[in-house]
Amino acid sequence: MRFATRLCVTSACTLVAAAAPAYELFARNGLVATGELNVRAGFRHGENINFGLGAVQGFGSLTPVGETSREDLQMAVKPGLGVEYTLPASTLYGGLTVVAATTTLDGELSGQFARSGDQVVDTDAAYVGWRNEIFDLSYGGREFSVGDGFIIGDGNFNQGHDNGQYWTGGFTAWRNTGVLKVNTDPVRGDLFWLRTDGDLGDSRVAGINIENSSSERWGRLGFMYFEIFDDNGVIGFDGLEAIGVRGADLHWPTLPQGRLYGEYVHQGGEVERTGAEVDADAWYIEPTWQFTELPWKPRLHYRYAFFSGDERGTSALEEYRGFAFTIFKRDWDTWYQGEITGEFHLFMQNQRTHMAKLKVFPTARSAFGFWYYHHSLDTPQYFGLPTGSTDWADEINFSFEYTPSDRLFYFAGLAVAAPDAAAREVYGHNRIQVVVETFVSYTFR
Repeated sequence: MRFATRLCVTSACTLVAAAAPAYELFARNGLVATGELNVRAGFRHGENINFGLGAVQGFGSLTPVGETSREDLQMAVKPGLGVEYTLPASTLYGGLTVVAATTTLDGELSGQFARSGDQVVDTDAAYVGWRNEIFDLSYGGREFSVGDGFIIGDGNFNQGHDNGQYWTGGFTAWRNTGVLKVNTDPVRGDLFWLRTDGDLGDSRVAGINIENSSSERWGRLGFMYFEIFDDNGVIGFDGLEAIGVRGADLHWPTLPQGRLYGEYVHQGGEVERTGAEVDADAWYIEPTWQFTELPWKPRLHYRYAFFSGDERGTSALEEYRGFAFTIFKRDWDTWYQGEITGEFHLFMQNQRTHMAKLKVFPTARSAFGFWYYHHSLDTPQYFGLPTGSTDWADEINFSFEYTPSDRLFYFAGLAVAAPDAAAREVYGHNRIQVVVETFVSYTFR
């Protein structure tokens, strides 16, 4: 899974990281400058890659390069600088982050997203802003997401040719943004203009998000609308419109152990390049329950996620486009669903996924996780290639997460995936794929 800059991904660790301030470089007469430096490395070993076909020549390719066993090492260094200047009733602020990243050894395991020797040094975030108690206006490259990042999350896909790596996720900012946040009570909102990186078509997005201000008592409900009004003419996002409703952290005040998450998105509009009408849908529902009285406080999740596929014999485009979904908004599995299938094969379109998950927390700074996924296609085709079945794969993931301090995060994982009929047909092989992986991140602050 691509790793975002957040060091901690369990609920408890996220709270620790959020409270950790950056190192103060300068403070005088209302002007404060802070800095931090994040270094990260991820190592993975894969067997029977792409179910035995082996690594391929690039994204969308089924031409193997002859390696069914691979190892990759992806590394990134990310220094960041933040500046704030306090005015009598408001604050001016800005930020800058730079990423130096590379992929070594055999290259990214699947062969699709990063080659050995890919490397880059580039800015990630670079923005300025102004805020007071109600308004927060910013401009420039920075992170921005809506809800848990189901469709508006990460505007940078982290392909090696542009970003040096894929799995470690060093780049997390949209290439450019203009965002106005209006923080009122009981309702708050965001007006946003966003620009993606080239991997997502250099697309421009304009939209609005409205949600309740506080989720403490009942949870959070939200509404979003956006339109993509420009892209590079290749991916075909231009003209796509989306409208969505969502609920997050929904709960009954007297039953704090239970939570419910869900979102529905309808995509419409007309593709500018082809004139085709869009009529696509995606949704998910995810109830959770935490046994707070038991040792290690086990937490159970079930999630069903649906992303419509294109129907044969119709002129409309029914296939949902995953666009700019993100990771780590709530936990490991938002929104790359499976360390193998979610990262190599299925990308939130033409997909139906059942997930069952158990997480336990031996201490406040450690967690073990177990995931089971059953993946299938919504319509019998894989990115336009017809298939005789919609059954794709079954996958099991294991993980260990450890955060001994607000600076250091460590992860180790094992993923095993077995192809079903559609995947066997696409890749022409029937081997069980195995990935062993480890990741470490340290932030000097």
